[in-house]
Amino acid sequence: MKKKTLLKKMRYRRKHWDSIVDAIINKGLEGERVSDKWFVKDSIAHIAWYEKELLDALEKKSIVESEFWNMSVKKRNEMIFDKTQKRTFDEILKESISTFNALTTKIESMSNEELNSDVYIKRKSDTRITWDFIGGITFWHYEDHEDLFIELFDLEYGLQN
Repeated sequence: MKKKTLLKKMRYRRKHWDSIVDAIINKGLEGERVSDKWFVKDSIAHIAWYEKELLDALEKKSIVESEFWNMSVKKRNEMIFDKTQKRTFDEILKESISTFNALTTKIESMSNEELNSDVYIKRKSDTRITWDFIGGITFWHYEDHEDLFIELFDLEYGLQN
């Protein structure tokens, strides 16, 4: 995938994610549970944390030494939850926006070759095309959480105005 297309897709999917979060806020549902343990803010913190780790991986061009990426998904998610419990909804929301902006700035500085490389980010054992890794942490990840929000809170699926 070319950088231009990747960035368009990221921004479009992020706009949709933001509209879902805005709809939750407008309905006064930001303090609601989304699972036995998680609240809305925990889902937002979860996505923001993954994006911060992605940004770090893109800057270091490696996840080999990363404590985060070397944990199981379950352990990662528990760690994020534990480390973000004292933060307010507004703090998490602001960080989510600034992290996404920093991530898109980083991607804008990358070449099409880097984004389509399966070795740009050094891994312990496998390879993954850079843009696919980015998509898994951004637009595909938003969809996972959006679907839950839409179902739980009876939200419209399309972009909210």
